[in-house]
Amino acid sequence: MKNSNALIYRIFMLMVAVFLIISLPFALYNYVILAVSICIGVVGSLAILVFLKSYGGCRFKTVNVIKEYIDSNYKDLIDCIKTPLVLAAAKDPNKIIFYNKEFKKEFFEENYCEDDSVTAYSGGQTAESLLKKEKTPVSYKEKKFNVSAEKIGDFIVFCFQNDTKYKDLKKKYIDSRVCVGLVMFDNKEELAESSEDEKMSIIKVAVDNVLSSWAKGINGILKKLNNGKYIVVFEEKYLKGLVSEKFKILNKIHEAKIDDHKYATISIGISSGAENFLEAKNWAEKALNMALGRGGDQVAIKNKTKYEFFGGASKGLEKRSKVRTRVAAMAILEKIELSDNVFIMGHKYSDFDSVGAAAGLYGVCSKLKKKKSYIVVDKSRSLAGLAINHLEKSGQENIFITPEDALPLITENSLLIAVDTHSVKFLESLDVYNKISNVIVIDHHRLSIDKIKNASIFFHEPFASSTCEMVAELVQYMGDKYLKKAEAECLLAGIMLDTKSFSLKSGIRTFEAAAYLKKKGADNLSVKKMFANSMDTYKLRCKIIETAYIFGDCAVAKLNEKIENMRVSCSQAADELLNIKNVKASFVIFSSGETVNISARSLGDVNVQVIMEKLGGGGHQTMAAAQINSHSIEEVEQRLLEIIKENISLKNE
Repeated sequence: MKNSNALIYRIFMLMVAVFLIISLPFALYNYVILAVSICIGVVGSLAILVFLKSYGGCRFKTVNVIKEYIDSNYKDLIDCIKTPLVLAAAKDPNKIIFYNKEFKKEFFEENYCEDDSVTAYSGGQTAESLLKKEKTPVSYKEKKFNVSAEKIGDFIVFCFQNDTKYKDLKKKYIDSRVCVGLVMFDNKEELAESSEDEKMSIIKVAVDNVLSSWAKGINGILKKLNNGKYIVVFEEKYLKGLVSEKFKILNKIHEAKIDDHKYATISIGISSGAENFLEAKNWAEKALNMALGRGGDQVAIKNKTKYEFFGGASKGLEKRSKVRTRVAAMAILEKIELSDNVFIMGHKYSDFDSVGAAAGLYGVCSKLKKKKSYIVVDKSRSLAGLAINHLEKSGQENIFITPEDALPLITENSLLIAVDTHSVKFLESLDVYNKISNVIVIDHHRLSIDKIKNASIFFHEPFASSTCEMVAELVQYMGDKYLKKAEAECLLAGIMLDTKSFSLKSGIRTFEAAAYLKKKGADNLSVKKMFANSMDTYKLRCKIIETAYIFGDCAVAKLNEKIENMRVSCSQAADELLNIKNVKASFVIFSSGETVNISARSLGDVNVQVIMEKLGGGGHQTMAAAQINSHSIEEVEQRLLEIIKENISLKNE
């Protein structure tokens, strides 16, 4: 009111000054006219003053009447309610008009607060957003509230329900839940084979000490089991710390080593959020199997809905058994014997490894067991067209069948052998898979979450260079006299593709498999011809490489055009980019219809499988891919760079 009166008097003085200035010229002519002019000015100014006083008094009187109305009708009611309440006008919903005693007690106790903002107590949430929800959880200093808002007439009532004790109790319960961890010294046997007993004893003690120190740091109980296995039990509140430091125990274990290339590795499976001890144990076992299936030297955490993975960057030591291969070969033969017919199917956009593995199994199924057999492939989308042509020219024209033609031939006793993939979403045809109940999986890619779960035989070797290498070994136990020259050449082509002509991921058994295929008549020149490209494909590959740029230790390229055979050119461009100095991984982004695709390659120092999984894809440590729907190339490129930055220590940013 005081401010309003001051404003009125200022207006009055301004008007008087204006009339005096207007009257001054009359002084030059007649003083009587000047006096009359001044009188008129004063009277006019007084009239304006009376009007302003009257209007202002009426206005502020109206405001006071509204305030008195609110006071008399709501204040007593609000004060008697034992829940913190706040009242705001609907026209200015974020400005507090009144609050009750409980609100004062919860938020500012001795200090008096008036006309403050609702957002100051609702964690920045505006009245509009609070009105949209039934309850909104907010925090104020150390307290926690559920805020609900309701519009009543011209006002909005905000209710602040204090549930600090409940939320603290809930957090305490969650933090105190039991996590079960199963730890496997996953390359113990391999290290023992290549070191003296005394050295191996030192490594075992070092691993035990690191694990004991780790368990002590999280107030856990560690118990050593048999065969290099341990169990650790700890409270869930320590899991966040382990995740934030990305399980540095994996690198700590590497310090126990024979030399720079042979060091101890562990795999850990951890349960999170299980309702009881039995469920926690089962989840930990599944998580450990997942970690081992992805190549080991990593941690897998399983909760009710998903897995999380950490580590897995090391190449690891080859861990395979020929005894296991022989047992698998006998089991597969038995399944073939009991079936009516056999369908062999790889992944979408089949490559040399997929087609070669299928060709290697075809001879055993059709000639040894005399079963009607088919290789299910969409030739129009295959990246191994030259391998398919090579097989057809060798006299095997009727072995390939489209998914549509395969469906009518399926019976209750049909057998499906899935090769070079264990993921449901990557299969050549979901319709064929869904119609056949008897399934065998043969694959070398690191284990993914969406694996085929109904497989009667799941022959999975993540340390194998390729599925063709696995099939070449299986065939030797099944009846290798049925493997023809063209089929052996396709198997060799698959091995050469996935090993980059034996430069990557080539173990002793890789060369043994290649030697066996050479023995069966595989000709290097015929295999080389399968990798031949047209001039257009070569030019396109060069065009893609021209777009590449360096991001840290990675090369990234993209193709914005839609061109025929671009998948082949893009994957080849990704391979070529690895030849650039200091490049450890390469990524080529391209679009096909509404899908944006990424071909990823590495030399082994970078696990491109982990990066592609974060984009919904998968693959192997040195070769992976992803397909992203409903996004532009630019959006996918930006997301890829963010993931690379999160997963790789960049040097050249």
